[in-house]
Amino acid sequence: MRLAMTDTSNRTQELTLAQRHVSLWLVTVLHAITHIYQFALLPLYLAIRADLKLTGDWQATMLVTVQGVAYYIVSLPVGILADKMSRKKLLAIGAFMNALAMLGLSYAPNYGWAIAWMAVAGLFGSFFHPAATPLMVALFPERPGWALGRAAIGAAFGFFIAPLYAGWRAQAAGWRQPCLELAIAGIVAAVLFQLFAREPHDAPHATGRATEHSTRSQWKMLSAVALVAVAFSLRDFGASGITTFNSLFLQRGLGFDAKATGAMLGLMFLTGMLSNPLIGALSDKRRFLACTVTILCTAAFAVLIPWASRGWIWLALCFYGFFTLANYPITEAALMESVPDVMRGRTFGVFITVGGTISSFAHWAMGKVADSLQQRAAETNTALAAGDFAPWYALLAALIAVSVIGIHGIRWLRRLQ
Repeated sequence: MRLAMTDTSNRTQELTLAQRHVSLWLVTVLHAITHIYQFALLPLYLAIRADLKLTGDWQATMLVTVQGVAYYIVSLPVGILADKMSRKKLLAIGAFMNALAMLGLSYAPNYGWAIAWMAVAGLFGSFFHPAATPLMVALFPERPGWALGRAAIGAAFGFFIAPLYAGWRAQAAGWRQPCLELAIAGIVAAVLFQLFAREPHDAPHATGRATEHSTRSQWKMLSAVALVAVAFSLRDFGASGITTFNSLFLQRGLGFDAKATGAMLGLMFLTGMLSNPLIGALSDKRRFLACTVTILCTAAFAVLIPWASRGWIWLALCFYGFFTLANYPITEAALMESVPDVMRGRTFGVFITVGGTISSFAHWAMGKVADSLQQRAAETNTALAAGDFAPWYALLAALIAVSVIGIHGIRWLRRLQ
């Protein structure tokens, strides 16, 4: 790890501390925008189904699945680009085009166009993580956990504000209006990032440095990363499934409207604005212990969600969100520390291509589950209850718990350096 960090430390001396902090905060803003676009549709499923005259919840949730598959399936090529060209340029282009795609979605005349625009949004949204994660580590190589935890505040804010704002605006003006307004915000953020963000001069993608690692050793390491990603895909599938299932449970099971559902989901993620910087900084001392604890706590609180009363559901969601969001930057820091700087873009590309593509199907799957629960309730002429949703929460929680094997995979990855 020390060898992988040394050359990056020398380059960061070319930027002032103020420039490094400004750049980190601008990356944080783009992080927020990226996840706002991924989570804005969560409270809008039923409104989209009604407006586009869809036949089932699964078609509405499929929009998020398409976005996710497009997002993750191209992450490896984007990661390769992030090791060869300016990461700042990739981030600016991706953010701008992602915002334009959301603008297109707000005017989609039918379901086919909505699917197409979500695919475009996913494609350009994929530019963020493979470029941003190694850039943040390059900006603060001496404190990668702290840097990723700080930037994860943006993700937590995005998770929080997206369903809250979208649900509130949709209740008053329809589901298209929040998509339009959030698209405009993304365009502004992309322009500001291009104008004011900085990256280390002659950053890690300098072509001459690629010879430090042979093609054979690179493929060996990336293959190992893919195996680690398969393990963490269990966490990602479980967490993605729970996120969509929470929306459907709140509306179908507890009777919340779009506005209230958005508020509950937003509150769930708000706690991440505390847990990300706090646990991220603490993890710089005990990285693997922090990974293990946050994964197991995430699984434990997931099981409790459907059993919370209508008046206390917000508290169960907050505890779940606190540990869920804390785990991601810790895991990413451990992964980035485990590979040479010249390979970090590709490493993260492989990691999220494998895990993210698999987990994207969780949204569609839980939409199908919700449809089956409604059909069974209609056939028996009974109302949906917590007991109908609980086994599915338990199954998703079990997947999250099993993903701790990925931590041992990262330990193994470090020994390959």
